[in-house]
Amino acid sequence: MEFRIGALVLAAGFARRFGGAKLSAPMTDGRSLIDHTLDGIASAIEEILIVSRPGAAETWNHDNWPVLLFEDAEQGMGASLAWGISRLPPWDGCLVCLADMPFIRPQTYALLSARLTPENIVIPNHNGRRGNPVAFGRRFFAELAQLRDERGGRNIIRQHQDSVCEIPVNDPAVLMDIDTTADLDRYRVGAEPPAQG
Repeated sequence: MEFRIGALVLAAGFARRFGGAKLSAPMTDGRSLIDHTLDGIASAIEEILIVSRPGAAETWNHDNWPVLLFEDAEQGMGASLAWGISRLPPWDGCLVCLADMPFIRPQTYALLSARLTPENIVIPNHNGRRGNPVAFGRRFFAELAQLRDERGGRNIIRQHQDSVCEIPVNDPAVLMDIDTTADLDRYRVGAEPPAQG
C-alpha cells in the first residue's frame, strides 16, 4: 500500500547562537543554507510544508514551497512543531525536518519515507546515535499537536518505544545541525559530527 508522506520543515527559530540570519547564510556554491536543506528533502519527498515566523522567511527564497507563519515562534520548537502538525494536509506520515541541516543526503530522506507507516515512528541512527529527521505516522499527530516544550517529540518517542523503527544510516549529516558559524565552517569541509560527550 502506498502512503501519502510529507515533510514538515521547522524554520521558525531565532538563530541567536549563530548571530544572524542563519538560514540565508551562503554555502560554498553561494546558495543559502536552507536552499540546500530544502533541495535535499525535495529530492525524496514530494510534499513539503515549512513553518517559519514573520520576518524570517523574507530572507530566503521559498517560492517553491508553502510557508506557514507562526506568530508565537518565541515559545520554542515544540510549539512550532505542534502548530505545524495541526495544519498538515491529510498525510499518512510526516518527516519532521530541521531547516538547519543542509548536508543530509536525499537517499536518507527516501529511506526514512519508505519505512514510515501511519502506525510507526522512524528514526535514523548513525554509529549508534539517533539523529534527524524523525518521521511520525499519523497515529501520533494528535499527540504532537499538543506539544509545548523545547523537547519536541522526544517524550512521545519515549512513550511509544514499541512503535519505533530505528534505521541505521551511513550518513553522518543526520547528526549535523548548524547552531553556530563554527558548526557551518566545520561541516562545510566534510568534518564528522563531534563525539557524544
